[in-house]
Amino acid sequence: MESYRFVIWVAILVFPIIAFLITLPYMIRNYHKYGSIPLLRTLVVYSFVFYLLTAYFMVILPLPSISEVKNLDTAWVELRPFKFIGDLILYSNFSITDPSTYLPALKNSIVYVNLFNLFLTIPFGVYLRYYFKRTWWEVLIYSFLLSLFFEITQITGLYGIYPRPYRLFEVDDLIINTAGGVLGYILTPLFCFIIPSRKRLDEEAYENGQRVSFSRRAIAYLVDYTIFNLVILALKVIFDLELGFGIYSWLYFFYLVFSVCFFNGRTIGKSVVKIKIVSSDGKDARIHQLLARYTFRFILYFKVYDILSFGFEFCNSDLIFTIEVVICILIIIIYLNSIWTIVSQKDQLVYELLSKTKNISTIRYKTREPQNEEDCQEKKLEEECSV
Repeated sequence: MESYRFVIWVAILVFPIIAFLITLPYMIRNYHKYGSIPLLRTLVVYSFVFYLLTAYFMVILPLPSISEVKNLDTAWVELRPFKFIGDLILYSNFSITDPSTYLPALKNSIVYVNLFNLFLTIPFGVYLRYYFKRTWWEVLIYSFLLSLFFEITQITGLYGIYPRPYRLFEVDDLIINTAGGVLGYILTPLFCFIIPSRKRLDEEAYENGQRVSFSRRAIAYLVDYTIFNLVILALKVIFDLELGFGIYSWLYFFYLVFSVCFFNGRTIGKSVVKIKIVSSDGKDARIHQLLARYTFRFILYFKVYDILSFGFEFCNSDLIFTIEVVICILIIIIYLNSIWTIVSQKDQLVYELLSKTKNISTIRYKTREPQNEEDCQEKKLEEECSV
């Protein structure tokens, strides 16, 4: 029991690192498919990741020293199926005709180990049926492959790190782990009273995705900015270019303007997260609106500092100085308003109001009628899980 606690604590410590690495791809995928990231869906997905991480650590931990493994002379493979039944009879004096042997047999460590292998993959079957909508035979195959991955990890000595296996490869583990996954599939309806159906999660995600959040816009910007930088980096390497920040910012401005004008209100980043720029009345934005939008944004957030610096440095007139101060105050107000707009989750920033444009979601939720018996079974499960 103490070793299990140790494994869980290790998983808890490692999980934040894994979560950090998968968060951006997870956000991009969800914004692309649903347009939003509902909390409950995120909890389900990240709990699945945590479960897999914990299960993996259960298989490999605790790690022995390499010198200790070198000196092992125990068997490292067992290919006889259902050998655990013979071992149980042999080492616990179990007899099916003698009820007095039942309880001592249940307390035997052989029972504990195999029950652990069964319980190890029950959650896997539940997740596959509930969230990933897999059929029973797909759950059987995936459970077998997961167990096979665990056994290969063991038989290879943790992928060659150790000179030989430090745990036993057993066919019984493959059988019991696979059975655990299928059992999880069967038991899934028992959890329906505490969890909403996958269909309900999808409906909620699509409903929330009709509104374009600022985090979704930030992901679009990040995708565009990354692609633009990769292209500039390639050009620098190929043509040995030296670009100052001023030229760099102008190039990025032209990239955005060209993209939205050529692709009807979309950039690559916006296409990835399924949003586009339209006029405030919902119609396709005109070219002059798109130009105004990005010109205002470029000046307000990128070039205003250069303009003010030039004025303060080269213009000594009191009138110019007063104008510069007024502009500074206006810019501060605009920035504060931008922050408030984002925090309060309003739809349009200052440059969007000036250009009479906005972002809309291009995602549409399409329901699908059951096509076969498996679909009908899953529809019934969704109805049972509805809350």
